[in-house]
Amino acid sequence: MVQVLKEELRQAIIRHAQDEFFQYGYAAASVKRIAAKAGISVGNLYRYYSGKDILFEAIVAPVYLEWETLISHHAGPLQRERNVFELVVEALTHVVGEYRIPLLILIDGTGGTRYENAVSKFHQMMADNVAHHLAQYNGNQKQEVFDRQTAWPVAVAFMQGYFEIIRSHPDSEDCKHSIRQYILFWYQGLRAFLS
Repeated sequence: MVQVLKEELRQAIIRHAQDEFFQYGYAAASVKRIAAKAGISVGNLYRYYSGKDILFEAIVAPVYLEWETLISHHAGPLQRERNVFELVVEALTHVVGEYRIPLLILIDGTGGTRYENAVSKFHQMMADNVAHHLAQYNGNQKQEVFDRQTAWPVAVAFMQGYFEIIRSHPDSEDCKHSIRQYILFWYQGLRAFLS
C-alpha cells in the first residue's frame, strides 16, 4: 500500500511539474509552486526529485529520445507506397498523443537547460534526413538538381509547421486530424515531385 501511495505521489509531482513548466518554462518555474500543488513540502518533493533540473529531465527526456529515434529511423530510402505515409502519420500522431505537453515544453520552455538547443538539433537531424533524400533524387536524375543547402529550409518549414499544429490544437483528436492533413499535403507534394 505504501509503495502505491509513493507512486501516486510521484505521478502527482510529475503532473504538476509538467503544468508548471508548460506555463512558465524552466527558468521561471517554481519548485515551491509544484510542491504546493502536489500537496507536499519542498523537502518532500526533493526526496523524489533532487532538483528542478532532475524533475525537468524526467518530463522532457522521454520525448527528446522519442524524437531522436523517430527522425533517425526515417533516414532510409523514400518509398512511394501508401503505407509509408501511414507510418509517418502514425509516428507523428503517436508523439502528440503520448507527449504533447512535454513536447511543447521542449519546444518552447527549455531556456537555461541542456535542452535549450533541442529545436535546432531536431531541425538539423531533419535537414540531414532531407539531404539524404535529395541526394537520392539527384542520383536518380544523374545530375545535381538540388544541393544540400536546400535541405535546411525544407526541414525547418516542415518541423515548424508540425510544432505550430501542436501549439494551436489542444484537443488530441483535432490535433491528430490536422497533423494527418498537414502530412498528406507534404506527402502528395513529394510524390508529385518524385514522379
